Amino acid sequence: MQMVKNNKTGGYLFIASGVAFFAAAVLGEQLAFYGVGLMFIILGGTFIRKGASQ
Repeated sequence: MQMVKNNKTGGYLFIASGVAFFAAAVLGEQLAFYGVGLMFIILGGTFIRKGASQ
């Protein structure tokens, strides 16, 4: 029996970490964290889109 792997989970985790970086940027007043958070969200969206096409 073969188990089906969910390819979207990684994307959701990347988006969650991007949101965490945005929260850290607001709370810690660190401007650089906004860019890191944005890149994690973009990367997560790419993973989800890639997983949906398979």
